[in-house]
Amino acid sequence: MPNRPRFTQLEIVAMRDASFIGHTAWDRNPRLKTLKSKIKNFGKVKTGNQCCYCMSNIYGEFPMVLDIEHILPKSVFPKYMFTGKNLAISCKRCNMEIKKADVSFLAFPLVATHRRVFRSRYYSFIHPNLDTYESHLHRNVVQSGRKVMVSYKIVNGSAKGAYTYSYFKLKNLELNSFDAAQGMKGRAEIKNSEVASRFNALISAMST
Repeated sequence: MPNRPRFTQLEIVAMRDASFIGHTAWDRNPRLKTLKSKIKNFGKVKTGNQCCYCMSNIYGEFPMVLDIEHILPKSVFPKYMFTGKNLAISCKRCNMEIKKADVSFLAFPLVATHRRVFRSRYYSFIHPNLDTYESHLHRNVVQSGRKVMVSYKIVNGSAKGAYTYSYFKLKNLELNSFDAAQGMKGRAEIKNSEVASRFNALISAMST
């Protein structure tokens, strides 16, 4: 686990001021810039430079194309705008195109849970900070040059894995360019023996 970011007194004051104003201060307060940078760096290390939802590689991505994700949307739950357990790093596809300010992923109405909102059972999808992603869903990638295979496998029939796969439309991210486009017949031969072995192992694992 990476060390949590340490905030300066000025950053702490900026957080307090923003919390008083509400969620609109997140984008409007320039004093939050350094704080956001620390949160992004921490989040990238914590997820191994992967999107917290789809696990796509974000290593080397320009910071502006990555989002600090408020799992409980800050517009709906401004109280948790700066709560560590409510923050993660995601790609813009998962955050801005799919999840946005939606709360349909909540398994229970959180208004009834008071302060105890950070419990895994309250979330239908894999919570970036409360769950272990690999216990519910695996993202498998094999690449050789321009040939790529990306697939997801739900682990042991996990309900959270299945919900995450559906909610974030992960099927749309699956790809197998090892398949030949030769009239859609047959499978292209993978000449690299190491890649072929890894590919076949993944296919075997997905079929069990």
